[in-house]
Amino acid sequence: MRKIPALLLLAGALAGAFYFAGRSSHENSVPDNVAIETIATEAVAALAEAYPADEKALVRRAAHAKAHGCVKATFQVDPALPENLRVGTFAQPGQRFKALIRFSNSAFTPGPDRDPGGRGMALKLIDADPDRADPSRLRPPHDILFINYPIYFLANIEDFDNFMQVGGINGDLEHAKAYFLPDRNPFDWRLRELSIVYRNATAEISSPLGAEYFSMTPYGFGPGRAIKYAAKPCAPPEAGPTAQDNPKQDNPNYLRRALTEELKAGPACFELFAQQRPADISLDDATQNWPLTASPMVSLGRIDISQQDVAAAGRDALCENLSYNPGNAPAGLEPLGGINRARIELYSRASAYRFGRNGAAPTDAARAWDQF
Repeated sequence: MRKIPALLLLAGALAGAFYFAGRSSHENSVPDNVAIETIATEAVAALAEAYPADEKALVRRAAHAKAHGCVKATFQVDPALPENLRVGTFAQPGQRFKALIRFSNSAFTPGPDRDPGGRGMALKLIDADPDRADPSRLRPPHDILFINYPIYFLANIEDFDNFMQVGGINGDLEHAKAYFLPDRNPFDWRLRELSIVYRNATAEISSPLGAEYFSMTPYGFGPGRAIKYAAKPCAPPEAGPTAQDNPKQDNPNYLRRALTEELKAGPACFELFAQQRPADISLDDATQNWPLTASPMVSLGRIDISQQDVAAAGRDALCENLSYNPGNAPAGLEPLGGINRARIELYSRASAYRFGRNGAAPTDAARAWDQF
């Protein structure tokens, strides 16, 4: 199967020469609920095709199939958080939470880390005091999903529907071309979206702990307010043999190696930020950048990752069975916009299919935190 890198090279050349702001004539106008149903159905069908039942292979996620590892962490709400930002999870300045983080590649199928693609960071905040062994919690975990690029390449549900219907989720050249370059008419080409994919997929990192991550899509933050999240390293990891590795090296798992060796050597941390939506930007266009000049990021707190053995026995199995969904959010912090509405259903349906096929149950996050 020819993968998307060849198309990415084409994107770089085309995006530098042309820019078409108009929407494609291939948009549809089906109701949101119908489009969301189609998106979820196509995702499950893609998994069924990629992992035939008679091969008895482990069914992976519909996105971010390859994990570099899961890590145990804590999150502390900024003790000096301004009163107007004290919402939901962040209502009590100084409060601490257990947290589990899954670092990953964004591709539909696992492949070498040197392949172009986005890098993910999925954060699960668990409502239980880190100093207590009791895994009980007052409310369900709060999931925040990040990737190492600030904007999404699909604007809305219609785009998401079209992308899924041409098989774009598979990540191969033929299906991706059917979405981005559907015919010979350049006014039908989705060059802006293709250039977003290109910039994200070619952003190289040498360690999951050294990248900056963004939610890409918006979330509520109290009545009448929307934000995007970002997570940035408190400081770059200490220089070491893996931190200096060239991403083009032959090691197909160099990002896992970097994560493992850096956390074996010492702790790491990220700062969690919120950026409020500028007034003139639509919640239903996930391809729009939110200018920092109009709305600077504000710190919500700090994520601390302790020194640990990422490759400890049994941890990969717990990691594989962790389930994340942007819909896992407390009241007032719900995901917003069409892309998120589609993702919630897609993740839910794909997760149920994956666990059913694998004969597994989702990992209990609070208990896993105690076992890590």
